[in-house]
Amino acid sequence: MLTLNKLGAEFGKLSYVNAMTDVTGFGLLGHLAEVCEGSGLSAEIDFDKVPKFDFLNEYLKMKSVPGGTQRNWDGYGHKIGEMTELQKSILADPQTSGGLLVSIDADKQVEFEAFLRSKKIELKHFGRLVAGGEKIITLI
Repeated sequence: MLTLNKLGAEFGKLSYVNAMTDVTGFGLLGHLAEVCEGSGLSAEIDFDKVPKFDFLNEYLKMKSVPGGTQRNWDGYGHKIGEMTELQKSILADPQTSGGLLVSIDADKQVEFEAFLRSKKIELKHFGRLVAGGEKIITLI
């Protein structure tokens, strides 16, 4: 939230970057769904690896979830595999940090991680794109 996404221009020059989008008002699921639909692929997410603020659980215990979360889910939830209400509250939340969601060739992960470290960026790998399935996004 405190860093501009100007690195996106550099990512776009890397031959092994296949897709990239900022994550804003449609939540992680909404933007990932668009990537999947545009590529004809599906995604598998490891929920435990998705970056989350340390204080998030305090707000969720108070049932402090923006109305936009449910509106987001209503718009694309039929495309998403089963998940708990907690997972929906986090992954469809419109209050995202504007971080970049980047898809790269799997065999270039080590190279991309080295590039990120050289830019002092912490990698948050949490899933993969796979052949299209019944639902475009599932949790693993």
